[in-house]
Amino acid sequence: MALVMLGIALGIIYMSKCGSPIHPALMLMIGAISFIMGSAFFDSRGADQVKSLIGGGVIALSSTFTITAMIGGVLYILHINDIIKDNLGESLKETYPGWGAMISMLAVCMVASMIILEFVLYRLRS
Repeated sequence: MALVMLGIALGIIYMSKCGSPIHPALMLMIGAISFIMGSAFFDSRGADQVKSLIGGGVIALSSTFTITAMIGGVLYILHINDIIKDNLGESLKETYPGWGAMISMLAVCMVASMIILEFVLYRLRS
């Protein structure tokens, strides 16, 4: 869960600097598949037609964003030196946080994911 959180955060950074990491047609295909699967899931659970369509739409939006951001996060990690050089210039490259900052961000995401997991489990038990 922590790696997913870190990937999404880095993907958002990548998308703000470089644009969409995947082609819009592929994003539309991910959304369509997620919508169909989400609608079928809610329909099989006994939801009426409108609620299953709304649930499928929510799942489609969230899964498309998550997958796109994760791909952006991977591209950000792979191309971080090029992004720094293009956006900050060669003189500011030394002041940009490196792998130590990435490890620190992963540690914070691990703690946050544990807190979220415990909170969700506590709410499910009561």
